[in-house]
Amino acid sequence: MFKLQCYNGGGGENGMIPFFKNEDMELYEIVESSSRYNVYGEAEVEYGLVGVYPCDFQPMSPSDVYKEFGKVLQDTYKIYCNIDVPVTDKMIIKLKGKPETYHIVGSPEFNSRLLKHIKMEVQKTRKPIQLK
Repeated sequence: MFKLQCYNGGGGENGMIPFFKNEDMELYEIVESSSRYNVYGEAEVEYGLVGVYPCDFQPMSPSDVYKEFGKVLQDTYKIYCNIDVPVTDKMIIKLKGKPETYHIVGSPEFNSRLLKHIKMEVQKTRKPIQLK
């Protein structure tokens, strides 16, 4: 028999949304931006780990992606996490134990109504970003 476990970050009394944790995400932010550029004209950037947080990581269907962005984007996912996760739109996300990296498309949506949570749309980066 299959049993789902609901993660609520310590209970509903502190206002966190119950969600079905299926991954641990590692959040990285820019620590240092260099004046050096690579052969593609991109600035060399160093990222540092902010923390590891439980999340609900779900693939987006092509119809959902089209409805959200007006075009079909490949490798696009939704992430739901607790409202207290310190996330910004410039962060890089990596799932714990996996090599792929993701960037946030648009801005994270902070929902502070009845079920407090953050919803993000993320897209897999073309090549994994080197993280420390």
